[in-house]
Amino acid sequence: MLSTTSYPQRKHLHEKEVFTEADEKKEQSEMTNKEKADVIAEIYGQVHPNETPDLVSESLKGLTEEIDGMPAEKRVNWEKAKERCPELTGDRHKLMFLRCEVFNVGLAALRLLKYWDKRVELFGEDKAFLPLTLDGALRDDEVALEMSLMQSTEATDEAGRRIVLGDPSRLDKTKYTVPDMVRAFWYTMHAVLEDEMTQKRGVILLLYPHHAHVSQFDRKLIAANAESMKGILPVRIGSFQICHPPTFFQIVFPVIKFLLGKRLRQRIKVHAGSKEHVLERLAHFGIPKESVPSDLGGDVVLDQKAWLAKRKELDL
Repeated sequence: MLSTTSYPQRKHLHEKEVFTEADEKKEQSEMTNKEKADVIAEIYGQVHPNETPDLVSESLKGLTEEIDGMPAEKRVNWEKAKERCPELTGDRHKLMFLRCEVFNVGLAALRLLKYWDKRVELFGEDKAFLPLTLDGALRDDEVALEMSLMQSTEATDEAGRRIVLGDPSRLDKTKYTVPDMVRAFWYTMHAVLEDEMTQKRGVILLLYPHHAHVSQFDRKLIAANAESMKGILPVRIGSFQICHPPTFFQIVFPVIKFLLGKRLRQRIKVHAGSKEHVLERLAHFGIPKESVPSDLGGDVVLDQKAWLAKRKELDL
């Protein structure tokens, strides 16, 4: 069994910036039965309401009213987006945020406004209002996109949720800045969100740090991506399936759990052992071998450069 005990002798792991086994036991003991049941339901396949025309119509109206009722200073970048790229801010865009928050219009409004604030911060005003395509807002991010920490597998789990592979061994800190990699992460997430079922039921993050070196652990990048997942991008995270962790994982895992925050860290599952055993565990969580990347013993062969080239041909 992997230990999640922190190592206080490592000065860079300040005790207030880790989430230890003791913290985890306390957090779980304070959860209600409903909260525990909700976590289990989301790990195995999120429940989504029946999207009737009335629900969609009323929710879109409610979302607009909620946003319009926000203070003007919180709507600055959203208002700019409506003016400068109205084709990107219509009902299809709003619906992603409603689906992410299971049609809670208040939460969807907050997420949408934070999204546009962060989009402007990440891309700058010269690119933020362009389409998030390889020839648009991402036109200068080729290196980060090819290196990308997160790769779309285009495979799904048994609940129809898209699977994204994360492999930190791909990172080369001499070739990227944190904003570069966050923009690449946003591109990957928007690519999987092109699938309507994924908008409704969420994403599975399959993390494979087996070949990573401790020097590739990038706390700032993890923190930035976690921020995007927690309350900015219109994506529901079903689970983090961490496979074949390296020996140093026990040192960095408490930091990762701290950075992810309560909701996301409760969706972490760690699988160690032989490839056969890990494949069995993934299958238990609804991820069959035919949906697992070949590096982990599955059937999905990934080629990031080819994936990007195909999307560029399609103007995506």
